[in-house]
Amino acid sequence: MAVAPPTTRPRELTTSQTVTTPSPWPRRILWIALGVAVAAIGAMWLRPGWWNSMTVDFSRWFGEFQHWAAVSRTTSPIFVYFLTPIQDAVQAAFDQVVLLLNRMTWLGFVTTAAMIAGLVAGWRMLLLTAVGLFCIGLLGVWEAAVETIALMTVAVSLALAIGIPFGIWAGLRPRVERVLRPILDAMQTIPAFSYLLPAFLLFGVGAPAALIATLVFSLPPAIRLTALGIRTVPATSVEVADSFGTTSKQRLRLVQVPLAKPSIMLGVNQTIMAALSIVVIAAVVSAGGLGQSVLDALQRRDLGGALEAGIAIVLLAIILDRVTTAWSVRSRRRAKPLRIGGWVVSRRFQIVAGIAISLAAIVIGREVLRQQEFPDAWDTDIVANIANDVIVWSQTNLQGFTSAVNDFLILYLLDPLERLLLEEPWWIVAGAFSVLAWRVATWRLALSVFVCFIGIGLLGTWEFSMITLSQVLVAVAVTVAFAIPLGIVAAKSDAFEKISRPILDAMQTMPAFVYLIPVLLLFGPGRVAGIVASFVYALPVGIRLTNLGIRQVPKEIVEAGVAFGSTSRQLLGKVQLPLAKPSILLGVNQTIMMVLSVVIIAGLVGGPGLGLEVAQALGQGEIGRGVVAGVSILLLAIVLDRITQAMGAAPKTSRGPVGQLGFGRWPRIRALVPGQTVPAAPGDRGEER
Repeated sequence: MAVAPPTTRPRELTTSQTVTTPSPWPRRILWIALGVAVAAIGAMWLRPGWWNSMTVDFSRWFGEFQHWAAVSRTTSPIFVYFLTPIQDAVQAAFDQVVLLLNRMTWLGFVTTAAMIAGLVAGWRMLLLTAVGLFCIGLLGVWEAAVETIALMTVAVSLALAIGIPFGIWAGLRPRVERVLRPILDAMQTIPAFSYLLPAFLLFGVGAPAALIATLVFSLPPAIRLTALGIRTVPATSVEVADSFGTTSKQRLRLVQVPLAKPSIMLGVNQTIMAALSIVVIAAVVSAGGLGQSVLDALQRRDLGGALEAGIAIVLLAIILDRVTTAWSVRSRRRAKPLRIGGWVVSRRFQIVAGIAISLAAIVIGREVLRQQEFPDAWDTDIVANIANDVIVWSQTNLQGFTSAVNDFLILYLLDPLERLLLEEPWWIVAGAFSVLAWRVATWRLALSVFVCFIGIGLLGTWEFSMITLSQVLVAVAVTVAFAIPLGIVAAKSDAFEKISRPILDAMQTMPAFVYLIPVLLLFGPGRVAGIVASFVYALPVGIRLTNLGIRQVPKEIVEAGVAFGSTSRQLLGKVQLPLAKPSILLGVNQTIMMVLSVVIIAGLVGGPGLGLEVAQALGQGEIGRGVVAGVSILLLAIVLDRITQAMGAAPKTSRGPVGQLGFGRWPRIRALVPGQTVPAAPGDRGEER
């Protein structure tokens, strides 16, 4: 059968030819000019902000629900047969863990924790755990640390007991994974602070509310990473197991779970760190622990005492992170046998010796020392005294620097952006973000963004939301302005990357709440404190993902650019950054969510916006007001998260590695060879060149 020749002929390109694309800047300038014109018209002739006549008093509805919950705790079947038993069980578990840790005495607990760390992660982690816990005792916050550890133990145990089975189920059943995915996305989008509101509404103040909120917040990483590990088990391993006639339960127990163990252990690590991040801010519902010590000290303006509790939180975070990380790495390779002199100590002997040493330490603590808590005589005020001296020194010597930073952020960034968002009509602000969503994704996302802004207005929190949005945008802009250049330097210099790695590890280990303490020493309470704290907290992820994206650019493409005579600057601007764009935009997305979480927490120290609304509502028992602010935080987080996710996940086109973004495309770098044929472009006559 004869085939008709094509109506157009492919173009022949030689190495002397270049592929040119039209500049996107005329369209960008047109869109910017149109946006400026619309904003000017809205500011001058239209009614600013949200129309109060459209506000719905949802806080009254939630207040009525709170009143119903208060009077129905002893009569409603929901409370009597479901919520109250859960509350009692969680409270009993927490009390029993605290009692157990106290009866072990401080010496027995430190020794037992060190022995467990040594058995699962090696002798280095044994020393780290022992020294870290002993230092926490020296700081004088042993009782609060025990409460925090008890909260962590109960919450993480429940999260793993629920998350790992669900993760296995999702890994084995794609339909279950599809159902769970949007739920987990929503759970990970909500800032941690917002989880405390419904928990407080249903369970009141105290440990149960904090534990339930921590449990829900720390579930997603356990489920996701367990499911990922099960799904990534090699198909050949499963086929070999099936060929030996194993049942589904045997295949799961003997093949899939062991091979998925590295991913599951990573999920354990992430679950522990997520739980710690919310446990320390659970002080707003009177959960106790180190977070309560920090909050009480900050309210007393005792920054030395707050710093002591903050250092204890950091030490606890480092211990938990390093031990679980070393445990997961150790599980991937065969552990080296322990040698003492010429004697090889077996694994069984190590376990027996660890148990014996732990029991001996408990007996000594109870019967010889007779001290459950850390000795008061060993407490030291060195840290508090140094912190107070630093406060005096900083107020004397750094006032000029801090005042300059404070004035710059407020006068040139925060106030102008806040006025712009508040003075524009609501539909212009919502429309601007919807247009951006439409440009980076589809009309469906644009419609969702517009609906989210309408929801914020209907809740009556438009002004607070715009104040929070202005702080988030400024903090993200400042963070990205530093993170991308530093990430580029880290990608170009192995020495800089090696030096910065432990610093970034330490910065990512610390909970966000801790960053507010040193910032308050320098800038005092307010908007700037939240922005600076969020900048420090979110900086590592931006640096790491920029560095990762540039380092993952294929070497062949870089070598092709060098072969064509590109300078290092041209290579970076026209090859490496365009191809690293997905990773960089993922860093921007993560930066936005981390900044939002810290800006919300800054409400605890006077930062205006939705976070302050939540903090005041919890303090005054106005749960309806707090829930409304919490829902507004969720809607704002959804808008920022979905838009930035769409930027990094735009569909690929023939003109760029990640497709269209904003008002133009990032050019695709092509290596042309003599005689290469390129299909004719649409509308091209196909003449031979």
